[in-house]
Amino acid sequence: MLDPQTTIGAVTLNVADLSKMTDFYRNVIGLQVRTQSAEIVTLGTSKQPLIQLQTLPNGRFVPHTTGLYHLALRLPTRQDLANWLQHYAQLEAPFWQGASDHGVSEALYLSDPEANGIEVYWDRAKTVWPHAQDGTLTMYTRHLDLQALLNSAETKNWSGIAPDSDMGHIHLKIANIAAAKRFYVDTLGFNAVIEMPGSALFVAAGDYHHHIGLNTWHSSQAPPAPPDAFGLAQFELLFADQTALQNSCNRFKQADYPIDSANGDPFVRDPFGITIVLSEKA
Repeated sequence: MLDPQTTIGAVTLNVADLSKMTDFYRNVIGLQVRTQSAEIVTLGTSKQPLIQLQTLPNGRFVPHTTGLYHLALRLPTRQDLANWLQHYAQLEAPFWQGASDHGVSEALYLSDPEANGIEVYWDRAKTVWPHAQDGTLTMYTRHLDLQALLNSAETKNWSGIAPDSDMGHIHLKIANIAAAKRFYVDTLGFNAVIEMPGSALFVAAGDYHHHIGLNTWHSSQAPPAPPDAFGLAQFELLFADQTALQNSCNRFKQADYPIDSANGDPFVRDPFGITIVLSEKA
């Protein structure tokens, strides 16, 4: 079983226009620039990095591959989500996609200028999360009353995304649910929280609703994205300590998944070519 304190860390995107994308994540999403060079910009809160943008010379947009469905920025409270929505609406809601009440959370959906999906959400208290009669956690998709959410926003000047925001989960486009379950559940040790046979799988460490979503809705049997594709480059899986990290590395080795290293951190690729960097929490 995966250590229940395991969470998602920074998500790295290969981008075509570094300046435009940096402006979007800073001015629209409300992240701070933490480090910046001509090739790489890291954005996040004052407490942690959340998004890394890296320019990809001679890259290309490649349709119908595995990769990112959306990254999901989790805000601490409903008030924080309302304040973010008010700010976003004042910008005329660029790249808006929709909103949903999932029972466990309230979520807003949009994309960035290069069509990477983004969810901005907050979690309801676990005591009110919906469960089936057998006790298993359920999620649903219902209408979210955006006006009611906006009505609860504070009117003071918005100064950026809440400092305690984090990367609540990541949702991936994959080619095959059975292969995803073997990798993420059987090998890595995530709990399978919700499974839609042949369609989607939601997995979590501990009792969270999901740290990783996996679906084949637009990517069934799709190939991995080539190295020169814009979009998801990698994401971090953050472990509570070195022991938990090493335990996961050992499970991968026992299952014959190669472990490589990048800047000192080990990484592994899932069956769909998606790179997962295995890191210890700061």
